[in-house]
Amino acid sequence: MRRVLFDSDVILDVLLQRQPHFAASALALDTVAQRKVDGYLAGHAVTNLFYLLRRPLGRQKSREALTVLMTKLQVAAITDSVIRAALASPFSDFEDAVTHSAAEVAEVEIIVTRNIKDFREALILVMLPEVFLATLT
Repeated sequence: MRRVLFDSDVILDVLLQRQPHFAASALALDTVAQRKVDGYLAGHAVTNLFYLLRRPLGRQKSREALTVLMTKLQVAAITDSVIRAALASPFSDFEDAVTHSAAEVAEVEIIVTRNIKDFREALILVMLPEVFLATLT
């Protein structure tokens, strides 16, 4: 089964029902529940998501949303070697460098994000949710 890492922006689209991106992001994430792919989330994204969700949802609902999410996704670990690789990478955005490095170590095949431009240096396939969905049909 393909290993797919979902970037924070895709998760936020779903949890906050952000338009016009909600539908494609939700369908992409749903491929994990349908057991079409093994889903991953970078470890640092979990704390970032909580921080970004707590204002619109509150602390308790943010924890509940992340708890449900984590029943479906595995964590791509952030380790010493992941951080060192990210620091040495050509990525201009450090958070994206960490995401990419964690995906590499987790042997992820695809990163699904709406932030394609910041992943230009990626060694892993990077796709918009819509493009990712098209590869499954």
